[in-house]
Amino acid sequence: MGAIETWKERVEAHHAQSEAVMAAAAWSDDDFWQPYARFFRLDPRRQDDPVLDVLLSMIEPECSALDVGGGAGRMALPMALKCTHVNVVEPSDSMIEQLRESSMESGIENVSVTQASWEDAKVKAADVVLCAHVVYGVADIEPFVRKLEAHANSLVVLLAFIESPMNRISRFWKPVHGEERIDMPALPELVNALWEMGIYPDVQMLAPVLPDKFEDREVALTQLRNRLYVPSGSAEEARLRAAMDELLEDVDGGVTVKGIAPVRQGYLSWMPERG
Repeated sequence: MGAIETWKERVEAHHAQSEAVMAAAAWSDDDFWQPYARFFRLDPRRQDDPVLDVLLSMIEPECSALDVGGGAGRMALPMALKCTHVNVVEPSDSMIEQLRESSMESGIENVSVTQASWEDAKVKAADVVLCAHVVYGVADIEPFVRKLEAHANSLVVLLAFIESPMNRISRFWKPVHGEERIDMPALPELVNALWEMGIYPDVQMLAPVLPDKFEDREVALTQLRNRLYVPSGSAEEARLRAAMDELLEDVDGGVTVKGIAPVRQGYLSWMPERG
């Protein structure tokens, strides 16, 4: 089985688990990001972000940019301070609300929003196309990447962790739902899929970082219930609370999952070939 087919099979197996649990719980997933979109807002003028610094070093002044799955604008707004214009493609209402509030508060006016999934989006090409931490759950990875290429005049940039960010939640799946979680693919599998497409990106790995903490245990419960599709007051919630007692620990500045190690992320970048 090839890398692209293996990627698709793994993503679809992950989604099938989710869909089965959602169906059993009659779970509505209209805006998955609503409970924690606010946590994705960062200061567009921050100076202590090495991940952002690497991205900005790849971008020429006065270029245009397209941020696919740009969320609350943690990359798009800093790029807009260097670029002529940034268009953010984002389907989530709550993420777009945070993006617009942040851009207004920061006085950044050269950002537009296209509310759509990338697969459905109809947008103009830009000099640089960025897609940061989006591809993990994309089953049909080749057409997704080919569309990124087709919309990039100069450079495609993908940012991904070596493990899906959802992996830290996976250890709660079995205590709550009774089966091992199938994790989504990430950076290593993405590189293999790109090679199979005939794309050979430059790879720049970044220093390891600890995953984000939960603000407190109530925030942890809200986010875990949402990510595990657990209805309030259900037997699954009781099992989740028990698992939280076992698997979470209090640390400076919040709550984290016990034993979580720092993880690396990397930039994959390439100039699209034409003709």
